[in-house]
Amino acid sequence: MGLANPLDHMAGRQIDLDAIPSDIITQRNYNYLLEDEYIVPEGILLELEEVKQFEKAQDDIYSIFQTELEEMIRNEQFGFLDLPSKMIDLIIYSYQQNHQHVVGRFDFAGGIDGLPIKLLEYNADTPTMIPESSFVQDAFFKNIYKKPAQQYNSLEKDLEVFFNRLLISESKNHPSLIATSLGYAEDAAHAKFIMDIAAREGFDVEYSDLQHIIFSPGEGVYLEADSGEYVQADYLYKMIPWEFICFEEPELLDILHNLITNDLVYVMNPAYTLVYQSKLFLDHVSKKYDRPFFLHSSRYPKDFMGKKYVEKVSFGRLGENIKIFDESSKIIEETDGDFGHFDKVYQEFTDLYKDQFNEYYQLGLFNVKGIGSCMSFRRADKLIIDDDAEFIPHFIPQ
Repeated sequence: MGLANPLDHMAGRQIDLDAIPSDIITQRNYNYLLEDEYIVPEGILLELEEVKQFEKAQDDIYSIFQTELEEMIRNEQFGFLDLPSKMIDLIIYSYQQNHQHVVGRFDFAGGIDGLPIKLLEYNADTPTMIPESSFVQDAFFKNIYKKPAQQYNSLEKDLEVFFNRLLISESKNHPSLIATSLGYAEDAAHAKFIMDIAAREGFDVEYSDLQHIIFSPGEGVYLEADSGEYVQADYLYKMIPWEFICFEEPELLDILHNLITNDLVYVMNPAYTLVYQSKLFLDHVSKKYDRPFFLHSSRYPKDFMGKKYVEKVSFGRLGENIKIFDESSKIIEETDGDFGHFDKVYQEFTDLYKDQFNEYYQLGLFNVKGIGSCMSFRRADKLIIDDDAEFIPHFIPQ
């Protein structure tokens, strides 16, 4: 007699957990995660085969993105992205110099209970949810969920390996790193999380909000130490989107162009991740490659007459500036935001997994150097998964 499927005969995949790992969150100084019931004592069960299919999709998509970017560089075909020329220079230079892609996050719909896996977008440059998806999810797994199970989560370990290998491969550089953000609590916490991992692997690290960093053309990136001396950093890890630098800080783009192309600073994530992050690129790729995980996409809403579809912006964050239209082109759900000035991209509507309580789940699948590393979920009682969603850990029963 074969073993029973652990998910058989269940009312649903949702599980109640006894507690949340608040002590571990507090010990690591990520108290902001405990606010607004973002971390809840619940989880979702996945089948191992479902996890394998998600991983296969991420591997195929990342390979396609690399192939297409290489072709764009070879043929100098960047016009449809509408980027400044110095940004295009940095994209080409960072890719040709093999600057490493530290971490990104694919957002997927479906993939559960027979729903097809569909790529919604790729947060390639400044992915959020890193601390909770790594150590918080791991704490749920090791300390709270008591049944035999696995978890698809090696994110913290993979990042440690990344910085260890970077230290070796870029031995010509001094291992000095500044982590930075615009000062928002979540972005600063993410930057510091990466900084702490780099420190474990031998980097000298500092954190500073962007306005306190000195970018000196022809010289490098500096911070003023308490002693009054200036400390140079050979590496910069930023939780500041490249599109913000492109369009909101053109003087900083000019300086970074000088510093990066003269090998005076190594910026992570590198400039070419801006291409991966653009939904204009996703629209371009989905038209060129016939793959089941790509949604039909267009620059024109008329291409979706009689169908449900979604309006997004080429560069957006946190579920902002999204509209969902029904078959009659009437808005059924929308969010405001700060990114409405970017180009519009339209995408066919696809179903998120919905539980028995009518709550929707969106999978985030992280990769380190393009290799699948971790998955976690956001959950909401509406179709647009935005900054009000809950974080949900996953478990794979044995």
